[in-house]
Amino acid sequence: MKPISIVLLILLTAVGCSNNSKTSQEILENIFNSNYEHSIISKGDNLPNFDRRKDSLDLFLVALHERIAPEIFQERVHWSDENLKEKILFLRDKGWLTVDDKGLRPTVFIATDQQGKELFQYGRSLAEKIALSIEETLPSIKEKFKTKGLAEDYDFDSMSFLILSNVLLDNWQIMQMEAAYLKKENRPERHGKFYYASIEENVNSGIEPFGIYGNQFGKINDTTYLSIYGNNRIVVNERLRNDEEFKDSILNVALELTPALYNFFEEIAEDYRPVLLKLLYEQTDYSRKIYEETGYSDEIAYEEFFIWWYHFIYTDATNILAERKQLTIPAEGNYYYK
Repeated sequence: MKPISIVLLILLTAVGCSNNSKTSQEILENIFNSNYEHSIISKGDNLPNFDRRKDSLDLFLVALHERIAPEIFQERVHWSDENLKEKILFLRDKGWLTVDDKGLRPTVFIATDQQGKELFQYGRSLAEKIALSIEETLPSIKEKFKTKGLAEDYDFDSMSFLILSNVLLDNWQIMQMEAAYLKKENRPERHGKFYYASIEENVNSGIEPFGIYGNQFGKINDTTYLSIYGNNRIVVNERLRNDEEFKDSILNVALELTPALYNFFEEIAEDYRPVLLKLLYEQTDYSRKIYEETGYSDEIAYEEFFIWWYHFIYTDATNILAERKQLTIPAEGNYYYK
């Protein structure tokens, strides 16, 4: 590896050449005036061990993603040359930045609001195919729900968001999909931990960036763990930390995940998995084309790009199913289970 001073010299003469100074300044000011959310896909204690927002480190990565020359960002935040080198080395050592002859490039998934909208558009055809495949398998899922006696105690329609989105597409599938489709047993290693990371612009008030659905699991008190599936977890998490009455109300309405329900979820996820994988395999050439044409191939591995793009795709598929009255999304955007 070249000494960092040499790499920086290359960067200062080459990076950001696609924007003139005025345009770069405008883009940079927009970055500082925008809200960015951080997401992690991990298991156990595989988490970042540093504050990504401290000293505007995340905004620095966003600026590099937007091809802003590092010296322009440096001037904006009043970093000395030594500070800039320290930040670059720190992020490189954490596995969030690459430094080589091609320049400085973030190695985590980053999406501006415009890029997120484009990713939805690029994934629409696959989302529609996924939604159609779920519609086709829905009768057999409902029949299994009845034959296992679950219809006597539970209402399928009220659980349809959890079942058709989280179970079939997200939490009950994601790790198996990584292994079977992406051929990855481990997530990217960063500073001895294994996780996917993203920085996404959020123009929405309270809900997740781009309205993407996701699953969250955590301990809510000394004896109870709570899972939340949805796209309105930001405000809810704040209230869960500070409002005991609200916390009690959520625990009272949360579905109890009994062994019978869990086994049913496992079975239908396993039944649907070959269908989902077939659709993903059929779209691989197209997916790799999008990976290249969007420029993400300059920053992150295909696996990291796809795992985040897949969140856009299954969110869109979920919304399509809702539009077709095949599932019901809770009014507040979240489903709770424990």
